[in-house]
Formats: sequence, structure tokens, C-alpha cells
Amino acid sequence: MNLKNLSLNTKFTLSIILIIFAFCVLFSFLIYYHLKQKVIEDAHEKTRIIITQMDALGKYVKEELRPAIFKLLHETGKKDEFIVEGMSTTHVRLNVMRRFNNKIGNYIYKRVSLQPINPEHQANSLDMRLIDYFQNNSNSESWSGIVKIEGQEFLIIAKPIIAEKECLICHGKVKDAPKALLKMFPRNRDFTWKEGEIMGVESVSLPIASTLGEIKGIAISTFLFGLISLIFLFVGLQGAFWSFVIKPLKRLSLLFRGIVNGTEPLNQTIEVKTKDEIGELIFSFNQMSKYLFEAQEATKKYAETLQTIFEGITDPLALVNPDCTVEMTNHAYRKWILEGRAAVFNEKCDPEKIDPDKFCPVHFLKKVIDTKKPFSEYWEGEDQKHYFIHLYPIFNEKGDVIKVVHYVKDITEKRKIEEQMRITEKLAAIGQLSAGLAHEINNPLGGIRLCFNNLIATEMDEETKKRHIEVINQGLMKIQEIIKQLLDFSKQSELIVSLVSVNTLVENVLKLTDYLISKKGIKVVKKLSPDIPKIMIDSNKIEQVFLNIVLNAIQAMDGKEGTLTIQTYLKDDFCCISFTDTGPGIPENILPKIFDPFFTTKPVGQGTGLGLSVSKSIVEQHNGRITVETSRNGTTFIVELPLK
Repeated sequence: MNLKNLSLNTKFTLSIILIIFAFCVLFSFLIYYHLKQKVIEDAHEKTRIIITQMDALGKYVKEELRPAIFKLLHETGKKDEFIVEGMSTTHVRLNVMRRFNNKIGNYIYKRVSLQPINPEHQANSLDMRLIDYFQNNSNSESWSGIVKIEGQEFLIIAKPIIAEKECLICHGKVKDAPKALLKMFPRNRDFTWKEGEIMGVESVSLPIASTLGEIKGIAISTFLFGLISLIFLFVGLQGAFWSFVIKPLKRLSLLFRGIVNGTEPLNQTIEVKTKDEIGELIFSFNQMSKYLFEAQEATKKYAETLQTIFEGITDPLALVNPDCTVEMTNHAYRKWILEGRAAVFNEKCDPEKIDPDKFCPVHFLKKVIDTKKPFSEYWEGEDQKHYFIHLYPIFNEKGDVIKVVHYVKDITEKRKIEEQMRITEKLAAIGQLSAGLAHEINNPLGGIRLCFNNLIATEMDEETKKRHIEVINQGLMKIQEIIKQLLDFSKQSELIVSLVSVNTLVENVLKLTDYLISKKGIKVVKKLSPDIPKIMIDSNKIEQVFLNIVLNAIQAMDGKEGTLTIQTYLKDDFCCISFTDTGPGIPENILPKIFDPFFTTKPVGQGTGLGLSVSKSIVEQHNGRITVETSRNGTTFIVELPLK
């Protein structure tokens, strides 16, 4: 039986019955325990008094009566006589106790020994255990407790019998014992008792089984009487509880069930007939039903509003299951499904059986399910369009991904605009480099011209001609290399990634800017880590990022001999490239705008305002990030590119 499925009335009834039963049992047990303890205390006190009386009687016989009889026997010449009725403490005690029992009750008095004169006083197994107890506990003067004998319980109080000098006359050697005693109890061996040893045990027993039985009867009668009385009380309470609590609650329960099943309206009011707790509960229900009805209506309106907003979002948005089935879509997503766009899910799939050679949104979905983290990616589909894809996981209570929010944006036109911006910025950078490039070309051209003039106008041997021709060839190769590097930098290209050394890209940019750097008197400090691995990037575009940052640093330090520090290092899963100048820093009011397109502080004709914006776009296209730190002592741009 599941207690959770029982009604409140049944639970209350069972609880009260259990409490009543437990109370009656506990109360009866306490009565029984109290009466039992009282009986035991009374019996113990009575047996203690009796054994004390017997002890006093024994002392009287031992100290007064027996010495007087011994004296009388000696005076009359009958010293070998022994009058048991007046000289044996055991005989006197036993007979007195027998007469006592005839008048009072069932007390059992025993005086036994391991080696008694009278064989009737031989110790049994219980007596021997008591003797052992006193021998092992020499400081104990008495023992008391309840013992079962032949199925009946007895309260026993016992004292040890200790050998004294007078006792050894009869309980010692045969030659010292009175002859009359030996005639009554013949023996041919000496007792080995010594003064101070425990000869036996003296005990008084009182049967208490019948008394305990009476106590049990009283406890049972009390239990039954209390149980019946409490049952009558419970019936009365149950009737009152049903009338005042259960009945109104059942009315509320039926109404709740009707509202849940849809057979009863939510906005209804129950009449409040009382001002007690149940009345307050019904009043609270009326208030709650009113608020719930208003909340329900408001929720419907909010849901309609959210549905309108959801449908009105111009970018595709959907809720996708792990098997790629779409559970909820907006109008734009459904339109893309009909158009067969590559960036949306339009059929079932198994993420575990995806085609590794066919890169698609299923790869992104599997990554979100495996990593349990949001995922964003710029991606070019098979339809030659560029998309920004974002997937956000939704978890169950166990932390497993059960659904994924899929957001897609067509960024094809944005990419075209960004590409035009990159080309514009490249041309602006080439304009800034033109003086340096002209210088780099003019130097080898001057050498070539001089060598040609010498070859034409001067007579020289073959060896000299050969050296002149070699100088001309080297100069032409240098001009060719400069022009090739310029063409590679300026050409338009899509994102083409390959394994590239970041340190090599830094060196290439420093070659392009070598003339400007030396002209401005700027010192370059390179801290390029040899541990940097090759990473998958578009070398042309990342080179453009580095060039934009270096040119900005050169312009920031214009008019003074500064230092440009370039450092490469690893941090977590990123390759970091930092460019630090010693310029005046970026003002606080300008710092938030430096990555905005067309924002520039340079004079007209000296900048497009696209450099940092384009650089940020390129780095983010590589799933990296670009940050800036500035102060009055200079500015540091940090480019972070993922190792994977």
C-alpha cells in the first residue's frame, strides 16, 4: 500500500489509530514497569528485614545462648553433650523461619555450605554460584537479584557465611567437635575451614511470579480500557474533522479536478460560509482562481505577441531536435527550407553517421551535442552563399542536450562589402608604403644603372664584367621580389586557409615597413617565441591585419624616436601576437570607437578609417579576437588566433 495515494482522511485516521495504539502501549508499559519496580522494591525491603532479623538471631545464639549452654554443660560434667535446639545457629534460624512462614507467607530461608555438618544443608548449583560470587568479591556484604528457579521468578537476597573461631569448634577438626554432635552427624574427616574463609551462604527467597502476573493483568486491563476510551474519543474527533475539514476540502478538490479536466471554468467563486482556516482557504482559492484567470489571459496575449515577434524575425530561427528534425520554425526558416538552402535542416539525420567529406550544419549540431556548449561559425555553403550560424543547446535535468536553438544569417552581401573595405584599406596601406617601396626599388635601380654605364663606357676584363653582370642580376631579383610581395598583398582573395608560421608573417610585414620604420628612427624589438606552431589561417588577410596595426603604431610614434615591441606567445588554446608602441596612448573618449568603420582621427587624405574595423572582421572570421590596452606610456594591440 502506497501511503502517497491515500486520501487525507484515510491518512488522518491511520495516524490517529497509530498514535492511540502507541499511547496505550506506552502507558500500559509504564504502569507495568512502575508497579513491577515497586513490587521488587517492597519484596527486597521485606527480604532484607528478614535476613537482618535472622542475622540478629544467629548472633544472639552464637554470642549469648550457645556460650551459656556450653558453660552449663561444663559445670554439670556433660561437656561432650551438644544441644542442637539451642547451640546450632543454623537449626535455630531454620526453625524460627519455618514458624514465621506459617504466619506470614512464602519466604524461603536457606543456610547452606559446601561442606555442611548436616547433609541436608548441602549447597546446590545456585548456592555454589553465590558462594563463588562472594569469594571473587570479598568486599561485597550481600547480593540481591531476581532468579528463575524451575520456571518461577524469585527475588533472592544472600549474605556470605564467614568462618569464625567459635564456628571451628564444630566445623573444624573431628577431635575438637562435641561427641554428641558426632553421634547425630557422624564423620571421620576434619573440615579444612580457616578463620575468615567463606564457609557457605545464607539466603532469603521470595516468589514474585504471581505478583508480576497480577501486574501484567493490571497493565493489560489498563491498555484495553484506555484503548476503548480513546477509540470513542477518536470517533467523535473523526466526525468533527470530517464535518469541519474533509467535507470542505473535498468540495475544493472536486472543483480543482474539474478545472484541470476542463469541465469547470477557472474564473469562478466559491461561497465562504465560515471565517475559520477552511474559510480562509476557500477565500484564498477564490483570489487565486481570479489571479490565475487573469494570468492565463495575459499569457495568451503574451504568447500571441511572442509568436508574432518570432514569426516577424527576418533571419531564420528554429528549434532543432538531435535527429535534425525541426520542432519549431519561423517564417524565414520555413522559406529557406522550401528554397533548399544549405544552411538549414530540412530532413532527418543521424549525427553519428554524417559524411566527413560533406561539411554541413549537421557537423555543427554534433559539435554542440558533444561539447554541450554554444557554437558559432562563419560558413560558406554549397550554394556559394556565406552564412553566420549560431547554435545554442537546451538541456534536460540530467544535463543532456535535448534540443538546439538554430539561428542563421545570410552574410553574403556583408562579406562582399567587407571584401571591398579590405581592398580599399589595402590600397590606402599601399599608398602609405609607396615612398618606402620607391626607395626599396630605386636603390637596386641605381646600382643597375651604374653597372650598365660602366659596361658601356669602360674597358674592363672578363672578370670585372662578370661581377658587374652579377650585381645587375641581384638588383633585378630584388626588384622582382619587392613587386611580387606587393602584388601578393594587394590581390583580392576569398578566405583560403593553410598551415602558416605566424613568426614568418611578422617578418614579412617588417620587410614591407622597413623603410618607414628606419625613416622615423623607430627601434623594433622582436620577441618571437620559437615554440609557436604553424596554424591554419589565411596568410594574406592576417598579414593585412599585422600591417594595419604596425602602420598605426608608426603614426602614433611620429615625431619622436619610439620603440615597437612585437611578441608572440601561447596562451591556453590561442596563439597571441602583441604589438606595443611607446606613443601617447588612445584617449578614453575615443577608445570605444576605434573599431567602428570609417572612424579616424587622421587628417583628410591620410586614412580611410577602415583599418581596425577590417582587422577586427578578419580576426573574427578566423574565430579569434583582437583586444587593446592603452595608457599614457603607449598602446598594445593583441591578436589572438585559435591553434585549432
